[in-house]
Amino acid sequence: MKVSVAALSCLMLVTALGSQARVTKDAETEFMMSKLPLENPVLLDRFHATSADCCISYTPRSIPCSLLESYFETNSECSKPGVIFLTKKGRRFCANPSDKQVQVCMRMLKLDTRIKTRKN
Repeated sequence: MKVSVAALSCLMLVTALGSQARVTKDAETEFMMSKLPLENPVLLDRFHATSADCCISYTPRSIPCSLLESYFETNSECSKPGVIFLTKKGRRFCANPSDKQVQVCMRMLKLDTRIKTRKN
């Protein structure tokens, strides 16, 4: 009898702490999303220790490369490939990696990074 009471108490504690951890993670994700305004939807994956950003759709507009600060490619676990650009104003948006203009901007940003690294 004592074992089942202890087991039940332990189960209730784990359930309560687990749901609290999820609420905290949800609140943390919501806070981070509010700090990074997005041009196009980006899906944050909550099921991995290292969050993977995935593109749901691509921006329909052509963005000048001069307005971009950096980029990263989405994880292979995402349902569709994508490139997430960060603008100099801090906005993020998804782009199609097979688009010619996107490839030009990626090469330009990679070259800029190499030049900055050599100067330092």
